[in-house]
Amino acid sequence: MIRVSAGMSSHDVGAAMAALLPGGSDVSAARACEVSAALRAVIESDRLIAAGGVLARDTLTGVVIPPSCCCGIEGWREWTTVPQGGQPWLGHSPSPWVEHLDNAVRIRPDGGLGEDPPPIEHAITAPLDEVAAQLHSAHQDLLGFLDAATRWVHDLAPGMAEDLAGKLDGSFAITERAVS
Repeated sequence: MIRVSAGMSSHDVGAAMAALLPGGSDVSAARACEVSAALRAVIESDRLIAAGGVLARDTLTGVVIPPSCCCGIEGWREWTTVPQGGQPWLGHSPSPWVEHLDNAVRIRPDGGLGEDPPPIEHAITAPLDEVAAQLHSAHQDLLGFLDAATRWVHDLAPGMAEDLAGKLDGSFAITERAVS
């Protein structure tokens, strides 16, 4: 698992770029001509998909609910609808889901496709204002990642930095209006 943020190492940015490639080759270890070809493949992709998405973690209880299958970073903005009662797609196998309470949400690790939900101690309950604050933090991390990736590409293939930044931003909706 790679946490995207401004503080990513060059190796982690390279690993994140490799994860966007069809076949996932290691961009960070490739020669300059291979890096350029790999970056061109990312830039020219119809649509970038980055497995992972948003991970929910309760630091008090230690409960962690990772995104499931078919839930990538490209859908992270679905989380921004949660404070207004929205239901983001969190994947399947297992199928996490968000249960809306009065001024809070409960994130369940499974049961979102009609299965019996796991016991409550396996869920995360958070006030809506905390969810909004964490979404703002996630947005800042993505903005930082965009900056780190742009600098990384500029060091390896300067002529591609602007195109790659545009592709990442367009695919992951990074610079859209800030999450409130």
